[in-house]
Amino acid sequence: MIAYIDAHVHPPVPAFLDGPLAPYRRGIEAHLGMVLEPLEPSEIAEHYRQRNARAVLHGWDTSEASGEIPFGSEKVAEVVAAAPDVFIGLGAVDPALGARSVARVHETASLGLAGLSFHPSAQGLAPTSRRAHPVFEAAEEHGLVCVVHTGATRVGAGMPGGAGIRLSPARPVYVDEVAASFPDLTLVIAHVGDLWFDEAVAVAEHKANVYLDLSGQDPTTFDGRLRHRLETDLVDKVVFGSDFPFGSPDRWLAKWDALGMPEKITNSVLRDTAQTVFGSAESAGE
Repeated sequence: MIAYIDAHVHPPVPAFLDGPLAPYRRGIEAHLGMVLEPLEPSEIAEHYRQRNARAVLHGWDTSEASGEIPFGSEKVAEVVAAAPDVFIGLGAVDPALGARSVARVHETASLGLAGLSFHPSAQGLAPTSRRAHPVFEAAEEHGLVCVVHTGATRVGAGMPGGAGIRLSPARPVYVDEVAASFPDLTLVIAHVGDLWFDEAVAVAEHKANVYLDLSGQDPTTFDGRLRHRLETDLVDKVVFGSDFPFGSPDRWLAKWDALGMPEKITNSVLRDTAQTVFGSAESAGE
């Protein structure tokens, strides 16, 4: 049995770091106090393989807002193909592209990826936009999981005007509206809403088709607010994510271990719920 599934990984391959992340890379590095080193897919896979773990890789498409070449579904599928025993792939579609967006959802499904990753702040488009509606409709049709980044973001952080990036499109309550409109669509609120933590938790508690990922959060800071809910309403609704390479799975897991969570909750957060939401890497590679 695998040890854990990291449900939130941005693969630091050159096509991502030197591609759509390039305009924001220096600002992110300054914000983190580190240099983002490019890695080959085999190196990322080996990192997780040594830990008997799996990684859910996220694509990135902000092409309409940024003009950058996306790290889209096809590129994600190429990385997954390098280690299908380790990787589960989420493609990316910019909802602002109209009919092309829907076509890319169909392409994502044809590539055998598990779902799609959206970044409303960087895309400049809230999930409730009329342009996003057909994208979620197509994702529901194909049974694709949709992860939506919410709350604050390192993209544009510390830059004048935040490099034009707005935080407002990334409120968790917008995911609530999507979940109500598409009850057969599985949605994941990334970063537990961050700025809107309580809002994100309320949405996950209310909507059976909405989950939370803990990426970007220090588990020791939310222990008091989330622990009781993990033991009751949210026991099967939360997945671990490290936000690698912006965060370290090893450091996060060490802090989690220090909390002394019950084994049932630990297994659910680190592995079992992610297997339910995304499927296992083995089945994704078949």
